[in-house]
Amino acid sequence: MKKTILHLCLILLTSCHTASYVHDLESTPYGIDYREGKWLLNEIHSPEDIKEKATQIAYNGFYKKLGGNLKKAENISLPHLPIKSNKLLLEQVKKETKFDYLINIHCKSIKNDIGALKIGETYRRKKNVASTVLEVYDLNTLEIIYSRKVTGQVAINEEDNEDFAFVRGTHGIMIDCLRRIMRKIN
Repeated sequence: MKKTILHLCLILLTSCHTASYVHDLESTPYGIDYREGKWLLNEIHSPEDIKEKATQIAYNGFYKKLGGNLKKAENISLPHLPIKSNKLLLEQVKKETKFDYLINIHCKSIKNDIGALKIGETYRRKKNVASTVLEVYDLNTLEIIYSRKVTGQVAINEEDNEDFAFVRGTHGIMIDCLRRIMRKIN
């Protein structure tokens, strides 16, 4: 019985493909000044099945620095803010909320060729690619004061001769990207 479990663990460990992550070069190189103001964590733009987990990760990370100065935007109907939002939208958010800073997070699946489990031979290169972008806006100046983008990917080549492999899915990659961003700013 112990040998069977050991063999199963060995097979599972050798059949895993790990993801690699890259911080975007255009990301803000410095940190965030948390000393003043009221902060609002906007609803995270992500697939529904990871939205709660992503919100929890972001809220807990920022709450460590901001405490009671941080609020979630769950009860406020804010317009959808795209990445690099325009000043008119930011002005509208400032008027409606009276907050000083807005945290906006976007999680996006770029390519999902594999899913989370690869079964069978691979005849061409396949990838799972996802990214997460975190932006902090100063609503008093209507400018981005912090921006960070992390992209993660896992790839399987034609040379991989495994018929069965565990692969990090795009939803897991998005969550890992957010965790890496939070580690960078905390």
